[in-house]
Amino acid sequence: MQSPKITIITVVRNGEQYLETTITSILEQTYSNIEYIIIDGNSTDGTVDIIRRYSDKLHYWISEKDKGIYDAMNKGVRASTGDWLLFINADDFLADKNSIADSIPYLSTTPHKIAYGDIIYRYPDGTDKQYGVAWPDLKKRFRDVAMYLAHQATFHARSLFQERLFDTSYKIAGDYDFLLSHLKDHDATYFPVTVAVMRTGGLSFAVSKIELLADTRRVQISNGMYKYIPPFSWIVSASKLLVIDLIIRSFGVNGKDTIKKLLGLKKS
Repeated sequence: MQSPKITIITVVRNGEQYLETTITSILEQTYSNIEYIIIDGNSTDGTVDIIRRYSDKLHYWISEKDKGIYDAMNKGVRASTGDWLLFINADDFLADKNSIADSIPYLSTTPHKIAYGDIIYRYPDGTDKQYGVAWPDLKKRFRDVAMYLAHQATFHARSLFQERLFDTSYKIAGDYDFLLSHLKDHDATYFPVTVAVMRTGGLSFAVSKIELLADTRRVQISNGMYKYIPPFSWIVSASKLLVIDLIIRSFGVNGKDTIKKLLGLKKS
């Protein structure tokens, strides 16, 4: 398939601060065979006004109450017709205007149903960190520990959604559950293209990892993996995050620097 249709889905609620950046990064793509869907969760700020400004360029959009992020993502899937589906959050954006075009050669030739590129993490202080790991080096961590694939850089073949949708009983690990149900027995394709930029969120970003890691155990168990004893790598990751959580709760977001000062490893 030389020119597959790409569906990009954005789910949003009260996301007026960054939504327009997200929308324009998608509408300005040089690849033309894209349909764009926005699912709004009954926003009360200016989000819907922003969506309406671009409504003539959207394949589909709706604003109504939902049952959570995965319910909203499922609505987007049901409205889609693309060969590959990509989910871009309302505070994230495609890395540049050629992000999709540069991904197409890999999507057109991969034998797998999951294909992913690189992601840039943008931190609150404005610094960026690029992340991308080839599947042979990533799959054990993905299967044993947590969601090491950034869904903003992960393309899903349409056929996956003909088998199932996202489990709406999850609050934060539904994407991991969806991907693990396939990738526990199959491989994915990595390609060296920077697909998207993901904004991170300071304290909430760090603390939420604790809850996320707990949810991953539920995902693993529900997928028939490590039912009684979690893998050693999961235990190590959980221990590290518990220490980080303790430092943050005791000393604040910059707790690591505080600890270094107390130990004389960093000048005041």
